[in-house]
Parts: sequence; C-alpha cells; structure tokens
Amino acid sequence: MIYVDEVSPSQVRLRGLLVSDERNPEQSRIIVAREGRLLSDEATRRITLRFLDGSISETDVGDRRRFRQTYFSLYDMSLPVDSPITAVSREDKPEKQLPLRQLINEADRLGREGQIVTPYYVELHKRFALPVAALVFTLVAFPLGIRSHRGGRAVALGLSFAIVVSYYILYTSMEGFALRGRLPAGIAVWIPNALLALVGLAMLRAAVAGVSTVWLDLFWRLWAKIGERQSGRVAKPLDERRRRRLGRLTGPRESTFIMDRYLVREYLMYLGIGTMIGAVLIGVVDLLQTLDRFLRVKPPLTVILEHFAYRLPGELYKGLPMIVLLATVFLFLSLTRQRELDALKAAGISLYRASLPILLVAGAISVLAVTFQETLLPDINAKSEEVDRVKIRGQLPRHLQRQTQIWYRSSDTRFFRMALLDPVGKSMEGLTVLDISRDFRLLERLDARTAQWSAEGWQVTDGVFRRVGPQNHVTSEMFDSRVLAMPEHIDDFIQLQNAPDTMSFLELRDGGHRVTRYLVQLYSKLSFPLVHLIMALVAIPFALVSPRTGGRAMGIGVAIVIAVGYWVVHSVALAFAQADLLPAALAAWTANIVFAGIGTALFLSART
Repeated sequence: MIYVDEVSPSQVRLRGLLVSDERNPEQSRIIVAREGRLLSDEATRRITLRFLDGSISETDVGDRRRFRQTYFSLYDMSLPVDSPITAVSREDKPEKQLPLRQLINEADRLGREGQIVTPYYVELHKRFALPVAALVFTLVAFPLGIRSHRGGRAVALGLSFAIVVSYYILYTSMEGFALRGRLPAGIAVWIPNALLALVGLAMLRAAVAGVSTVWLDLFWRLWAKIGERQSGRVAKPLDERRRRRLGRLTGPRESTFIMDRYLVREYLMYLGIGTMIGAVLIGVVDLLQTLDRFLRVKPPLTVILEHFAYRLPGELYKGLPMIVLLATVFLFLSLTRQRELDALKAAGISLYRASLPILLVAGAISVLAVTFQETLLPDINAKSEEVDRVKIRGQLPRHLQRQTQIWYRSSDTRFFRMALLDPVGKSMEGLTVLDISRDFRLLERLDARTAQWSAEGWQVTDGVFRRVGPQNHVTSEMFDSRVLAMPEHIDDFIQLQNAPDTMSFLELRDGGHRVTRYLVQLYSKLSFPLVHLIMALVAIPFALVSPRTGGRAMGIGVAIVIAVGYWVVHSVALAFAQADLLPAALAAWTANIVFAGIGTALFLSART
C-alpha cells in the first residue's frame, strides 16, 4: 500500500509518503518518509521508489512484542512491474472462441463424458440462425417499406428499431430457456426467426392481396355519430359584459399572449413526446442489459418494477438536454415549414420575441433540474443501487459487508489499518493505528489483535502501544485489554463514500479531499443543468438554417451533430483538467461557454 500526500507536476518528486510493505504476510513493515522519488528504468524493467529522510518500523504479526525501528536518510525499494500473482484467465464462454468443426467435436466429447453440452449446441445453432436473421429482417422490411406512412423516415426508423429490439428480447429469452434446459437448443434458437418469418409472410400477403376492412366499419360508424353530436351542439350566447371584456382583450397585447401560449403548448407537446420516447428507449436498453440477470436470479415482478422506477428518473435527467434539443429543433422546423414563422414576422413579432417563451421554458427546466439534482436525485440513485445490489443480487448492503485489508485516513496525521472490518459486529481485527507529524515522522503506533466498539469507547485486546520520543527513543507498553477513548466512531468506518452521482453539490463540496476528479464533478453539478437553456439557444438558429425539405430526418441529424459536438468539447476539457492543464471549474464550464457563444452569435445573426 503506497500513500503519497502530494505529487509534483513533473510526476517525479513526492512529498509525504506512507508505505506498508505487506509482501511478507508474517511481518508488518511500514515506511514513513518526508520526501520521495519515483525512478524507472525501461531497459531493465525496474521501478524504484526512493525514500528521503524517513524511518522503517517492523513488527511480527504473530508476536507483536518484537519491534524494530530504523531511521535513514536514503532508502530504495524496488517495485514489481508485473504482479507476483498472475491470475489464470478463465474464459466464461469458451465455446464462442472455437471454430465450427472444433465446436462440434468438443460438444460430442463432452456429451460422451456426461458433462453439460447445452451451451455448445446453443452456440452451434446461433452461428446459423443469426445469418438467416438477415433474410428474415428483409422479409419483414419489404412490406413495411412499400406501404406509405405519413411520418416518412421518422416512422420507418421507429418501426425498424422496434422490430430489432423485439427480436433481440425474444432471442435472448429463448437462449435463456435453452441454457436452463427448458427447451431444446435447436428449437429455442430458431423460434425468433420462425416467428418473424411468419409475421413477414403475413404482412407480404396483406400488402399484395390486401386486407379486408369490414371489421373497421363499426368503428367508423361510432366515430361519425360522435362527430354529429359535436357539430350539433349550439353555442350559448355571450352576455354583454363578457363580450365587452373579450373586446378589450383582442388587441395586439392579447394577440401576442395567444401566440406565446401557442408556442409554449407546441413546445411542451414536443417535450412530452420526447420524454415518453426517451423513457421507452431507456427502459428497453436497461432491459437488454439486465435481462440475463433477471432470468438467472428470477426476482419478483414488484422488484423488477421497482428497479425500473428508480432507474428511470436518473437516466431521464441525463438525457433531458438531448430531449430539449430535439424538441427545440422540431418546433422551429415545423414553424419554418408551415410558414408560421413568416406569418409571425409579418405580424410584427420578431424572431427574438417569438423565441422568448421557448427560452423561458428552457430556463425553467434548468431551474427545476437544479432543484431535482439537489433534493431527489441523490436519494433516487442510492435507492436504485440498493435495489440492484440487495433485492436482485441478494447481497448485503455495502455498509454491512465485511471488508478486508482496509487503510483509512481519519485526519491529516492519523492512519488506520484493519485486516478485517465487521460492520454487523462493530469490530475490527488486525488493527494498526499510526500517528505521524505534519512532516511525516512517526510519533505513535498502536498494534492490536481486536477492537470492539461500545458505548464507553473502543475495547482493544492483545495490544502494544509504542511512542517515539526525543532522540528517536521508542517506548513500548503492552496490555491484554483496555478501553481507549479514540475520537473515531464506528460509523466513521462503516459509512462508505458515495459515488459522485449519488451526491448533491453541497455533499461534494463538503466531503472528501480536493482532488481534481471530484472537483470536476463538483462544478459539473452547477454547469450541467444550464445545458438545457444552452441547447435551446443553439438549436433555434440551426433549425432556421436547415433546408426546408429536410423534415424530421434533418432535425434529428442537426440534433445529433450539436450533441456530439458538445460531448467532444466537454470530454476534451475534462481530459485537460485531469492532466492539470485546465482548472477544474473552467473545464466543467468550457462546453457551456463555447456553445453559448456559438448559439448567441448565430442567434444574433439570424434574420429577425
């Protein structure tokens, strides 16, 4: 275990080192040094950690009475380039790597030996079923393609995606049935192709021979009766006072408010449609990722629904900027294609005034996103992780799991080492506590076999307490059992650090050391919600300059280009921050600043 308090920008000079050499399990060897250097030799494949001005404290694990303290001005430690314990790689699915003939021979051999051969026969049929699926998809796509759709490319894209997703879900389910022995491998693997082929043949016959629409007559008759009732209603006459009030509200100001309400209503409709489509896509993708786990663990339906209920809000929050971008592009594409924007300009409403309600809605979404991020999102993400870990996988909560080989820094000058931490029993085994000075010199060391938390403090057994006095004189005090009043509480060790996505801005600001990765996450908590307003600002001029004949396909393309561009700029800025080439705050805001500038420039240069 190597702890470095500070690394120089050159990555060579190290300040404040604490190293625990645990390569010998019978000995506890801890090195503390004021400075250090990291030296590498590529020719000999050696890495040397050089310590300057420090000490080495050694004690035997079996006999804590034996202790050695050595001081040095320079000490070198060779670090292994390769791990001394090389784990043998085990292929989870070896049948996927075998050629066809070898796959058949291996299946026959395992069958004669009485071993499980189902995965091999499943893989054998998959190698033929998947190529045939291309023909089956063509059989389904042909009748869909020759039929006219009002939605054009958008409907064709949606249907194609739905067909592929449905096939994959059925294919994965049948593969799971085959692996569990509920269906023969050949039948299970070929069922999706057979069903899709039957659907394709039925659709092809319907497209060629036609389908009787007699069964729709009842529906159209009911629809006609409803229309007759609606048209037969007579409007009630307005009283004089109401007519006067409406007369006063039909001026230019009320007309502008009517247009605002119309634009906001259309914009909210696009946002609603985008949110529903996004929720469906998120659910489908998440199902594809977790379907194997569900088939293996078989959790109750309520737990599966709970998993999706907690997973959906966080994923929608991440995808909301894309939804806002698409909704803005589609709205202004529609206004441009239907000449509604030209009508607004002819009526004296400029582009800036027409865009104002849209930008206000996007700004409101940013405010709501900040509120959601700081209040509900951390708890929702934590609940989602708990459902996945505890209720589906059947594991203990993370804060109740026994942990081994833990190093914990409780303050600037205090380190804990625990061979085993038992959160349920509130106890530790193999405890070592180090107190050092601010220039990394060992002051006190406590070694104990066990430590049990109680209301009075820490009940420590079979321990040795050592103090380094003046002139590096070491005094030792052994004890069988003692209650120590250490400032650390058992909850300090049990409470785990949350992931950044389960923490709010205030929690990230107040918790943890000020490392670059967490600083970028901290400032991103403020910059990300503003993306919704920036996406709307950038989308408006891009939608206006798009060709009028592009339609929704052009809108999707424009949105993808903008989103990919934003992601590239944001990723590059974060990479610069990780390399200490940009401040963390500037890196988190770089993409917002760049795209806000681009959107503002294009917006101001557009014809109003």
